[in-house]
Amino acid sequence: MQTAFPDVKPWPKQAEPAPAAVAEIGHNRPPMDVEARADFDEKLALSKANREKIAQLVASADRAVAVDEDSLGKCGELVKQIRAAESVVSSTHQDVKAPYLAAGRAVDEAKNELVTQLSGAKALVEGKQKAFLREAQAKRDAEARRIREAQELVDRERREQEAAAAAAGQRAPEPEPVYAPPPPSARIEPIRGDFGATVSTTKKKLCEVTDYTLAFMKVEKNAKVREAIDKAIAALVRAGEHEIDGVRIWDDIAVSNR
Repeated sequence: MQTAFPDVKPWPKQAEPAPAAVAEIGHNRPPMDVEARADFDEKLALSKANREKIAQLVASADRAVAVDEDSLGKCGELVKQIRAAESVVSSTHQDVKAPYLAAGRAVDEAKNELVTQLSGAKALVEGKQKAFLREAQAKRDAEARRIREAQELVDRERREQEAAAAAAGQRAPEPEPVYAPPPPSARIEPIRGDFGATVSTTKKKLCEVTDYTLAFMKVEKNAKVREAIDKAIAALVRAGEHEIDGVRIWDDIAVSNR
């Protein structure tokens, strides 16, 4: 197969960096994940809620009891301290992570820009392929239909001749053999490009839901469908729905420490 794009060459293989070159990248800096963890630990140690305080709060939670109103109030004070520590940890996490997120977004933007261009180019070429293949399939279908209709015409004429001969008390003449060409293949054989690409076709089923009530009956036992229903029902209950057919709704205790 001759390529229609002689200026397009295969994508070059990426060369493996030499071990010495790898060691020189970043000089003596540790891996980024190690560096990020060290940054977090350092900043958290300098904050008001350091690791020792966090350890104390965790230990206090293990010792805490709620047996009367006085101990219930003390538990509330402990929860407030734990929540304050959580706030400090989250704030520290956000501050340390910000530059890494910015760097990641910059890399993502550079990648997405190129991928968008390549995805558009790929979709354009694949669209041209599909247009050709659909036209070729339509021609094969038309030829198969023509052969089928021609055979049906021969069969009908033979039956009419046999009926007329039977009505006249005669024997119908032997029909002349018909050598119809075989119907065209339903698929195109794989086509290979000059640089190793193989183009093949296959049929796939597409679908569109036209009646969600009927379609739901087919998928109501699917785990993902049930998970989606649970989330939708929970949202309705949170919004104030108190009675829903097929759903059990009840009250429970929620604790608030301020």
